[in-house]
Amino acid sequence: MSMDDYFYNGELMKCYELAKQVTSEEEKARAQKYMALFEQYDLDRYPKPTAHGEVQHAERADESYPESDLVVEIRAIEEEEAFAKRIQQLEEAAKTGTPSDRAQSFFTQGELFLFAHHYNESVHCFQQAVKENPNKAVYWGITGQTMHRFGWMPFDALGYLEQAIQLDPINPRWKWNKALVLIQLAKDLQMAPFMANAALALEDALASCGEQQRSLKDAIQNTMDTMDSYVFS
Repeated sequence: MSMDDYFYNGELMKCYELAKQVTSEEEKARAQKYMALFEQYDLDRYPKPTAHGEVQHAERADESYPESDLVVEIRAIEEEEAFAKRIQQLEEAAKTGTPSDRAQSFFTQGELFLFAHHYNESVHCFQQAVKENPNKAVYWGITGQTMHRFGWMPFDALGYLEQAIQLDPINPRWKWNKALVLIQLAKDLQMAPFMANAALALEDALASCGEQQRSLKDAIQNTMDTMDSYVFS
């Protein structure tokens, strides 16, 4: 695949890595433009996944992940003192725990901020979770999804979603979110290749849904049914 192929398919890191390898004088100018664009969005500073034995959990029927169970537990605490103590423990884990513990703490804090509608703080915590454990797809994916939903630039979101798909290529949610960002780019930039690749990503996402993932499947199908209206509205 060419740099353009990767770019229009939302595979920014692959485009970036290919651009760095360009030696042809004819392609150097284009490669430099791609590298400058991606470095603007810090792709060159992304944590490097190693993926040694990391379990990538499937999304459950209620659209949750095991990594979110802790935030459900904390939000169920009604007594103020007990809640404050649990938050203190969470913050302490982010400082003194193992890398896995720190990552989970930051992810949980990010979800708590998300429920409280503090989106900047939420994304910051999710990014910290990625830094502590770059091998868990859900950390990358939820970061990208949150960025897309709450006003970050499309290339910010795509970079994280690409890594989520790379780590967990059978997860339909990350493919769906990638398609949503590509649709946004097709609308904003009026570039048809983004739309064509969004359609392919949606088909792949739908095919990847498990039997129990009916809610997610319905959401993906709805996007497929209405995607033209996103662009031409």
